[in-house]
Amino acid sequence: MNLKAVVVDDEINSRTILRNYLSKYCPTVKVIGEAGSVAETIEILKSVEHPDIVFLDVEMPYGNAF
Repeated sequence: MNLKAVVVDDEINSRTILRNYLSKYCPTVKVIGEAGSVAETIEILKSVEHPDIVFLDVEMPYGNAF
């Protein structure tokens, strides 16, 4: 079963590390979008085709994941 994922984190290194871990250990998870801010996240979630999972950074500048 393939899963579509979106990665949300304001730190690009954290997004890169997670993307690499997913690629190495979870090859059935395809990252279909990444965001570095709350505003980017909203736009990505409006434009991508229904992700199965969203990895969220809880504390981000100008808002949080909740």
